Amino acid sequence: MVEKKHEDIQYVLKHFYKVPVESIMRKEIWNIPVAYEDTPIEEIFAIMTARRHVWILEKKGSMKVKGLITEKDLLEIMAPKRIKPYAIGGIDMRSLLFGNVRTAKDIMVKKFIYCKSNDTVENALEKMKSFRIRRLPIIDDDGNLLGEITIKTLIIQFKKVLKWYRITKV
Repeated sequence: MVEKKHEDIQYVLKHFYKVPVESIMRKEIWNIPVAYEDTPIEEIFAIMTARRHVWILEKKGSMKVKGLITEKDLLEIMAPKRIKPYAIGGIDMRSLLFGNVRTAKDIMVKKFIYCKSNDTVENALEKMKSFRIRRLPIIDDDGNLLGEITIKTLIIQFKKVLKWYRITKV
């Protein structure tokens, strides 16, 4: 019986890989954490008390994704800066303490990994694993936010598909 269940998982997973992310992604833009490049840092902290990330859009009225802020980014600007004598290259001096972080644009990650709506679940999972990230924005050809996909969403959807497969197989 255990062997049969494992075969089910393999079969369903192979087919799950081929599903386009647009059929699984969170499309409720109103429920996706977003802010704008000019959003004050205080508002970013308010958003982050309830979320683990926030997508940064160009400006109000635009859906063009310009960056991402995660809890890790906030940790970087909150922690005291200690310059190590063996540091090589440029030193990141962004800090709340130094007063040079005022808006979302000052701390957002500008180079982020994304998916297109017709990318497959397999492609999304490969990106998440390769870049060690938990979430991807789904953007159109103009860079506008269409939705997001997270590892949690993928796990929940896979579990639902597996359950459905086992019910209908009987």
